[in-house]
Amino acid sequence: MSKAISYYDWKQSFRNNTELEKQSEKEDINSLGVSETFFKDFLKKWKNKNFS
Repeated sequence: MSKAISYYDWKQSFRNNTELEKQSEKEDINSLGVSETFFKDFLKKWKNKNFS
């Protein structure tokens, strides 16, 4: 029996490489799929909210 793929892998199979390249040219996209600046801002806000 074959291993079931995750929803994320299934969804990514519909995106072509040119679409991913265009997205990464616009912003620095991390492995989570969000821009680096958004991720850093989110972490700063989270830290200030939870450790203040």
